[in-house]
Amino acid sequence: MRRERRMARMTSSGRARAFVVMAAAGGYALALPPFDHAGLAWLTLVPLLLVVRTGSPRRAFSCGALYGFAAGWMVTWWLTQAVARYFAAGILPAALAMSAAYAVAVAGTFGLFAAGAALLVGDRGTLSSRLIAIPALWTAVEVLRARLLAQPWALLGYTQHAHIGLIQIAAVTGVYGVSFLVALGNAALAEALVALRDGRGPRAACRALAVPAAVIGGVWLVGTAHALRGPDGGFAAQPVAVVQTGVPPAFHWTRSYAEKQLLAHLRATEELPLDGGPALIVWPENALTLYLESEPLVAHQLARLATRHRADLLLGGPRWEDGHTFNSARLLRASGESGGHYDKQRLVLFAESGPLAAPAPETADESPRAFTAGSVPGVLQSFVPLGVSICHEILYPDLIGRAVRAGASLLVNIANDGWLDGGYGVASRQHFAMAVFRAVETRRYLVRAATTGISGIVDPFGRVVDTIAPGSVGTATAVVAARGELTPYVRLGDAFALLCLLHAAALVAATLAAAPGAQAPAATPPLPREAVAATKRRAA
Repeated sequence: MRRERRMARMTSSGRARAFVVMAAAGGYALALPPFDHAGLAWLTLVPLLLVVRTGSPRRAFSCGALYGFAAGWMVTWWLTQAVARYFAAGILPAALAMSAAYAVAVAGTFGLFAAGAALLVGDRGTLSSRLIAIPALWTAVEVLRARLLAQPWALLGYTQHAHIGLIQIAAVTGVYGVSFLVALGNAALAEALVALRDGRGPRAACRALAVPAAVIGGVWLVGTAHALRGPDGGFAAQPVAVVQTGVPPAFHWTRSYAEKQLLAHLRATEELPLDGGPALIVWPENALTLYLESEPLVAHQLARLATRHRADLLLGGPRWEDGHTFNSARLLRASGESGGHYDKQRLVLFAESGPLAAPAPETADESPRAFTAGSVPGVLQSFVPLGVSICHEILYPDLIGRAVRAGASLLVNIANDGWLDGGYGVASRQHFAMAVFRAVETRRYLVRAATTGISGIVDPFGRVVDTIAPGSVGTATAVVAARGELTPYVRLGDAFALLCLLHAAALVAATLAAAPGAQAPAATPPLPREAVAATKRRAA
């Protein structure tokens, strides 16, 4: 009977933990677009950090995995419908596929964080060491998820995209520095609550909050002052324009769809002024769904458009060369001549490459479902060198940094978020918020054109200059200046995140080595001479 009551209490407490963890995961989702309740990000890890203090690292891993799995579903619920539409599969197979992906790429990494936190919190170490260890561990897990598992979507730092003062630290640390600060705030609040729970009083709680509050506030004040100065004049300032047609994507390209897409972009572009108009016009990814190599009339029409507007034209579409299909961005100069192309380097697994993608078309008249990856940094020469990225490549700061180091002084991203959104606009809002950080990290203007949105222009401090709402038709125009400086982040890359990774790994290793079960067994004392002699006699 006593055992049954104990099991019932354990079951009840387990359900309570699961409820608390899933509710906290909901806070993570609400902190991101489209809700943008960024303040919840400073609270979302607190319940998890409190839960992992009681119990083993194994149980903590389960709690963290549940948190990650729930947060993954709540943040990217739209992805299941996108997968079902793209692969012409039912909702159930798509949901099962996404569940498997979340279990590996998201739940596993969140579980590692929780298990590591269980080892590092509690009565181990000093308050200061714990306040450094937890955000370092969180940052380490994020960089592992982004680098090893290619899952950089919805990192914790992205919740603060609208807080201009705070995100200026990204010019030194990348988005991981913002994630570190948010995790630090969560760790401090958890320590303060534990101090109150244990009866150590408000003074102990204030000690837990004081230094983190000073650090976070200092970063915000310095960043705000830096942003208020505004960008310097730069050089070669010119107006640029992005075009958004709102035409929903087609999963099977047809001639009629290609003509509809082209006509929509031509009409929207004609709204731009001919006199005093933009020096660069940007169309989105898949603005063309046909091959210019086999469409001389279309190529001539586009060249005439660029010449009439006296503007360079950057547009996305497939490119055919030597039996290979590329997802490319093409530049047409104001003279009507070709300014070169950039081939997408980071292809979407399964959608653009991998075992589930269809083979490359045998002729240039077929619709591509598998592409060949490019290998050259995306720098095209317009009125200034353009750092070009295609769609989700904007999520990879190392790729953008490589283009900047190769000479890019203005960032351009072309995207097709329509197949993700399905009319909801959630994915495009999340995608745009994450793109903002690339402008801050590199101190470059970012010009972004997306088929159904969000298109817009972002200044080097992350401020949105102009946008076009999801699903809308129109253009956005702004004067942008080229910039040539290299930020610490462009020079050093993810050095801060890698330092966090090394620090967290060293702490976990030291904690495991100091655990009672990790002590080496004591050496067996030598047998007395008499016992050795007796053993030899018995053996004889």
